Amino acid sequence: MISKPVTVHGIWGAAMIGAFFVGTSWQKAEYETNSGKVASVPSTRTPSTLPLGSGTDASGPQSQRSRSGRKDVVSEVFEANAFSEMGIDGLAAMAFKDPNQVKRRLAFSRLLAEMTSDNAMQIREKLMASGMNTRDPEWRDFNYAWGTIAGESAFSESLDMEQKDLYSVISGWATTDPTGAMAMLDRLPENLADQKKRLEEGVVAGLADRNRDEATAYVSKLLAGGRTDAARLMENVASEVIRQEGPVEASNWISTLEDGPLKGSAMNKVAERYARTDPEAAAGWIQAFAAEDYATRAVAQVGEKWAEREPLAAVSWLDQLPEGPGQKAGLNSAFGDWEDRDPIAAGQYLLDMPNSPKRDSAIKGFAEGYAWQDPQTAIAWAQDIQDPAIRSESLKKVGYAYYRRKPEEAKAWLTNSGLSAEVQTEILNSRRRR
Repeated sequence: MISKPVTVHGIWGAAMIGAFFVGTSWQKAEYETNSGKVASVPSTRTPSTLPLGSGTDASGPQSQRSRSGRKDVVSEVFEANAFSEMGIDGLAAMAFKDPNQVKRRLAFSRLLAEMTSDNAMQIREKLMASGMNTRDPEWRDFNYAWGTIAGESAFSESLDMEQKDLYSVISGWATTDPTGAMAMLDRLPENLADQKKRLEEGVVAGLADRNRDEATAYVSKLLAGGRTDAARLMENVASEVIRQEGPVEASNWISTLEDGPLKGSAMNKVAERYARTDPEAAAGWIQAFAAEDYATRAVAQVGEKWAEREPLAAVSWLDQLPEGPGQKAGLNSAFGDWEDRDPIAAGQYLLDMPNSPKRDSAIKGFAEGYAWQDPQTAIAWAQDIQDPAIRSESLKKVGYAYYRRKPEEAKAWLTNSGLSAEVQTEILNSRRRR
């Protein structure tokens, strides 16, 4: 193993000893606190509140009557009232006025199911009379359904209305007539020119509901046309694919996309969700793209999520990836989490790593995270970074944390930190964190 500066070894040894005593004291205090809480809470259980198996017959007549009563209530909510025979007025009255929230939702769903191009305005008037506005989900659902049914007619009629939700209307329109919805964007009235980007997002949302490939093609067209936030729109498409098919199928879809920034954006969203449910499987999937620049953030997402559960396994996986921006970003994220969970184990792993660009990235993540706990130890680690630019950047971020935690100590350190006068001024002018 390549030897490391004595400063890191000495401070890290002191940190391990301190961590032991602090941890012991904390555990003792927590035990005493919890013991006190348990002892001070009197038993309030009665035979009717005892759990199953405690000696009370939970299947007795009273319990059966209780369950039967609950079933009757549910049956009454779902089965009483023949929705199909109530008409628009009756459904609207139940949807907006009934005290039972389940009835209201069922009636509103039925109201939308009964909607046609002919009665849409009548239903809209009922919503307006109930006091609903563009902030209410029912309003958005109505306009989406209206766009689905009436398309251009719904959009055109909405233009002259005081309260309108053109985004939802055009989203619904795009699900049934994407060509018409997209054509409308090219002939918007002049007073809606500033809303064009928002309406393009609505078309993307509708296309994602309809067909992910059509949505992807449209986002690609927007990117080619100069849309600077096309990556965010692609993430929205990916979110819909995940919702419909789950992260595993979404990861298979990613493989069919053309290499480039849009694929990377979709990959970020899928990687984050996939790694939440099964980080090891997500790692196996993303590994094939680890050397690609567009996958940098996705690799970091997987490494970070896995490190939240099994930091050593995550770091070991990242350590074996092909060298590149994805590996470095992943190690930075993983060590930024590991230092918070087990700084001693994380520090020992760093000591065992040979000097390399990936070790610099790992130290950077560790130092910047640990600065909020122990700024001086974090500084010692940051100074062990071999790359001068990365070392300076890391010291700057550690300095921010140091100054916000212990301003007077940080001021004294800054004078001999080796940081430029400009960076020192930035740190001293930063707002103190509470």
